[in-house]
Amino acid sequence: MNKECNKCFTIMPLTDEFWHRDSDKEDGFKASCKMCRSEQVKKQKDRALDDRVKKINDRGFKFLEKITETGSDVPHIAETFQRLIEAFGGSDGLSQWYMAEFLSSAPGSSQRQRMLDTMLRMNTVVSELGAAQKSLDQMTEDEITRELDKRIQSCNRKDGDYRLIVHGKKTRNQQAAPSPKK
Repeated sequence: MNKECNKCFTIMPLTDEFWHRDSDKEDGFKASCKMCRSEQVKKQKDRALDDRVKKINDRGFKFLEKITETGSDVPHIAETFQRLIEAFGGSDGLSQWYMAEFLSSAPGSSQRQRMLDTMLRMNTVVSELGAAQKSLDQMTEDEITRELDKRIQSCNRKDGDYRLIVHGKKTRNQQAAPSPKK
C-alpha cells in the first residue's frame, strides 16, 4: 500500500520508514512524510532560535539605552559589565548572541573582522589580568581573597576616592571635606 505526502506530493510505501505514526488518522500515519516533517521541525527550531536572539538583543540594547540616557546607578564598570551580561541572559546568553551575530554576518565582512578583533583584544586583556589562569569555581576562598585584595590595591593607587563595599558596609578613602561657609 502507498500514500501521497500532502507537502511534497511524493508517493511512498506506507511504512514506518517513510511515515510517522498517528493513531488519530484512519490509516494510522501522519499526512506528511518523515522528510517533510523533519524540514518543518528544523524551520520551527530556527524560528525559535531567531526569537531567542531577538529577545537577547532587545534586553541588551534596552539596558544600554537606559544607562546611556539616564546614567547608571552602578558605580563601577565591572558591575556595569556584569549587568550587561545579565541583560543578555548571562555569559551563556551573551556567547550565544555573539556567535549568532558572527555567523549571520557575511564571511570576510568588516563586521566579522571587528568581532574577531574584539575577541582577540578581550582575550589579551583577560590573559594580562591573570583571569585566564583559573575559573572562579576552581579558585579557593584564599585565592579569591588575594585576587580581590590585589585588584583593590591597584584601584586605590589609581583613584584616591575609590569606594569599596566590604561585608555590606561602604568604606572609602576620602580626603578631608571642606568646611561649610557661614
